[in-house]
Amino acid sequence: MIQRLIACVAAVCLLIVPSRAGDPDAKAQIEGVLREMAAACVSGDAAAYLEHVATGDPEFLHEQRYFANDLAKKPAKECELTVADLEWGDGTAQGVLTMEWTMPERKPRSVSFTARFLHESGAWKYAGEVWEKHEAPGVLVLCAPGLDALADRVVKAFGEVRAHVEDGFMLTDKDLPRRTQKIKLYGTMKHLQASICLSYTDGLSGWNEPGESIKLLCGKNTSIGALRSLIAHEYGHVATFELGPDSNKMPWWILEGVADLAAEQWGGKADGLVRAWAAAGRLAAWEDITDFETVQPRWQQHVYKQGHHMLGYISDTYGREKRVEWMIAMSNGATLDEATRRVLGRSFDDLSNQWRATLPAPDESKPGAWPEKSE
Repeated sequence: MIQRLIACVAAVCLLIVPSRAGDPDAKAQIEGVLREMAAACVSGDAAAYLEHVATGDPEFLHEQRYFANDLAKKPAKECELTVADLEWGDGTAQGVLTMEWTMPERKPRSVSFTARFLHESGAWKYAGEVWEKHEAPGVLVLCAPGLDALADRVVKAFGEVRAHVEDGFMLTDKDLPRRTQKIKLYGTMKHLQASICLSYTDGLSGWNEPGESIKLLCGKNTSIGALRSLIAHEYGHVATFELGPDSNKMPWWILEGVADLAAEQWGGKADGLVRAWAAAGRLAAWEDITDFETVQPRWQQHVYKQGHHMLGYISDTYGREKRVEWMIAMSNGATLDEATRRVLGRSFDDLSNQWRATLPAPDESKPGAWPEKSE
């Protein structure tokens, strides 16, 4: 009887304890997970992809949801995910993950990094990169190997810009200042791009979406001054997302313009460039810089600088409180024109004309001037 009981207990343990060090079955399970994730990347099946993502880290899960949702719109033509040099822990594993993929009508791309896997709810799940950690009160910096000195400067720079950004969004008495901000430092552009979604190819130095960590790409020798500007911009996005559930639906020029405004103390003003554009007839129509998915390459810089200039104009003319109230209205469902009428007392067209009146009129005698509206 006792022998039978011992045998039953052993059988139960085999069912509930994940495979351990060097177990070929566990390795095969992880490889199977990666094959299914790669297949989901090609089929554009967001739900199938997310089935294999660990759920314990809410910020990482948000990042992976963005990644998966992009697959549903832009599936890969080919994708292969493989892992090598697996090392085992208690219900954990890590190894070198290689992602190789091709988007339609694009060249093949690949990236490799050390990744984690967790045994969760009876199955192995992908848990993202293996990071080195640098902590200070209110901030946790996660970095790729070899970026430790940079991580220490990021900790310092964040501490120097945090209160300024929170004050600019009137959040000093809210929940945001009491949270620990997570910042991830990537060693290569390819790695940062691939962490966002497979279709992302634009150059960038920072990224942030609602519920995600701040992501940064900096050189090992990036100065503390440059870090202040970059971090203030990205933390400006974090602050914007606190204004309401629809904050990320605001026009793209507002999202980037207010983030640039948050970093103005360290990154400089946009006035000189925007005045030069106005004089040359090269200002963008607002509708041409509204949608992240459709903005043409020639208007990319206008999203940031023209948006920055308009947000600064609203702050200077109506006050910071009104600027924040205007954004809160849009973050809670009001359209651009509705929010402008409700908070600033005029239509958006009138506001735009007021702003334009502060800038030089186009000199039509100069060749090469662009029309305000795109063709």
